[in-house]
Amino acid sequence: MTAPDTVLSDQEECALWRTAAYGHSQGQNIMKDKFSRPRPSRATRKPAARSKASSRGLITGQTKADPIPRLHHFESKLEQAVLFLLLARRDVMDIREQPPAIQYLDAHGRTRIHTFDFLVTLDDGRRIAIDVKPAAIAERNGFRNTLKFIRAATPLSFADDIVLVTERSFCPSTARNAEKLHDFRRTKDGDADMAVADLISNMSDPMSIAELVQKSGLGGRAFRAAFRAIYAGLLRTLDAGDILPVTRVMSGVAQ
Repeated sequence: MTAPDTVLSDQEECALWRTAAYGHSQGQNIMKDKFSRPRPSRATRKPAARSKASSRGLITGQTKADPIPRLHHFESKLEQAVLFLLLARRDVMDIREQPPAIQYLDAHGRTRIHTFDFLVTLDDGRRIAIDVKPAAIAERNGFRNTLKFIRAATPLSFADDIVLVTERSFCPSTARNAEKLHDFRRTKDGDADMAVADLISNMSDPMSIAELVQKSGLGGRAFRAAFRAIYAGLLRTLDAGDILPVTRVMSGVAQ
């Protein structure tokens, strides 16, 4: 959907995305943050280096509980998407992947060991244990029923609630937006953030991100700042789907 009174040529659209992606526009350079080694992962079980069945790797993410960014492991593309989504949430205080295992009794009374994919602590202190599985595998293996036994054995001192997350739990565009946010947070740009925040404070009517960028005169720097402002609660989007230059925004947090 094209925002009212905003028409971008193909060249302008490409230029805006290019400067947003690479961190600079012609004649404008951004000083990169001084490198500091990330803190190690707290996972109790490290994934194997190789797997024919899934994608495995790690990303560097920062939560409110971590003054220094920390390494986080993931064992599939779905887990990676969920990790981006968790890092994007304002109410998440801490994320620990592969927390200590839980011992439980299965339907036949046999002792089993289960390791959750994530243990998340929220701002209000609640802790949520999360399992991430493709929906088809969860159904085929009867994992939802197994989760009942795991839930019964999980002490409140470990987690207040247990959640199963599949690819059906979120919109693909939401995951894509969260991944872009992660990229845009990697290079801090306080000046652009302040300039965009000032424009937002004087915003009385909805406008497209492209219009906001144009008013700032900062090109791609302002696009990234507007993206961050959305997740900081300074802006809210009026259009569903991927956050694009033509996405309409207005000041304030969505209720």
